[in-house]
Amino acid sequence: MASRPKNIILLVSDSLRYDTVYRDGEAGVKYMQENGIQFSNARSAACWTLPATSSLFSGLMPHEHGTNTHSRRFQDEIPSLAGRLKGQGYKPIMVTANSVTTEVFNLSKDFDELYKIWNYVDSRHPMLLRLVLMLNRPRIRRMVMKPNDEIFSELSEDLSQGLVWAQKTCTDLFAKTKELMKANNDNGQSNFFFLNMMETHYPYHVNDTFELLSKSIYGKAREWYTFYHLLSQTFMKTGKQTIADDMLELFKERQRRAWLMVRSHVDEFIEEIHRDQDNLIVFCSDHGENFGDQGWQYHFNNVTDAGNRVPLFWMGHDHTPAQTLRHNVSSRFIYQSILEAAGCEKQNGNLFEETPVTMPMLQSYWYNNEGKTMDQYKYNQFCFIEGNDRYVLRGNEWMYAPVATGSIEPTFNLMGAGIDPIQELKLGGEKKLHLEKTVNDFRNFSDVIMQKSLHRYKK
Repeated sequence: MASRPKNIILLVSDSLRYDTVYRDGEAGVKYMQENGIQFSNARSAACWTLPATSSLFSGLMPHEHGTNTHSRRFQDEIPSLAGRLKGQGYKPIMVTANSVTTEVFNLSKDFDELYKIWNYVDSRHPMLLRLVLMLNRPRIRRMVMKPNDEIFSELSEDLSQGLVWAQKTCTDLFAKTKELMKANNDNGQSNFFFLNMMETHYPYHVNDTFELLSKSIYGKAREWYTFYHLLSQTFMKTGKQTIADDMLELFKERQRRAWLMVRSHVDEFIEEIHRDQDNLIVFCSDHGENFGDQGWQYHFNNVTDAGNRVPLFWMGHDHTPAQTLRHNVSSRFIYQSILEAAGCEKQNGNLFEETPVTMPMLQSYWYNNEGKTMDQYKYNQFCFIEGNDRYVLRGNEWMYAPVATGSIEPTFNLMGAGIDPIQELKLGGEKKLHLEKTVNDFRNFSDVIMQKSLHRYKK
């Protein structure tokens, strides 16, 4: 057995909730369950793709890597997983179905090769998707409306990806990855692959190509209505929660069916590149998704279990026996765990050791929706998990809720004026100091971006 992996593959199923995968008690991925390490209490550091993936790529919290709804860029000076693995002799390659992970927000920096799967498949609904994207995405709408109207000859990255948005592409993504891996392996080249699959991301595919779940004309109209308001986050501009609870439950079911549709493809792909080989494969989601849990529909600024608890499997190159680890851990430590497997020096914390620094801490930052976000939604949040409890700092007030254990997530309630859970809890000295420093750093960073963003949007 090799002392380190021949190839390293980090496979992300975008926006996939933990309870979507484990709704029936097990994930339904036979090979991964019998040959991998499952983490039952892993949580992402952020609640949407850009900051969550930045944490996977850097091992840092959002206030440390600085990628959020305002900066919208993975900073050049941040050492990345791709760059560090390149230093260890691995060729970093990205194969993605998500434009957010590309050069659009600089997440593809340090990758030697970038393959956008929408360039390798034919769109099955091009005219419909052009219309839907134009109606829902302001910057595409502006492109369509510009005088020389070059939209059909020079498509934006958003629109190019969007033209295959409503169809299953994971099998194309896996085929491309296997093709690249074989060619490089034949040349003696080890690889680091980052893969992002989008079936479990909005619009949560329920078939090979897009279709509505509702049967009646009225139901279909309500489903379209919900799609529009979820994607546009219109409540932030109106203050009105216009989406019915039954529609939010239907969208939860859409993601569930999306997972059921792709999970066998995922499991077979992982078995093919892992069984009897010296490859390390990590499967996870970048973040979960929020479907009205606690009455919220705030995609960009939630710290719920739905939005942050993630499925996570580790299939080691050393083929360690299958097991389930139940300690609380932040998925950002995938970064350090992969580096250690690749031969880098051991640092303070990885996925497999429960230490004060590996505890899940989550951050979210308010989103400027076309400059019209209402003041009531302009807040940043910090959350930490201790045991079976969650503590959230919003503004200067702490809130508390138990960890979600079923399909209904307990609501956060105010703890009371002047109460600081970090001081109230019986924490070990190192954990307390680590939390105090992190909260203080978050507050300072939050104050700076709040001042900058409010000043910019007033202009």
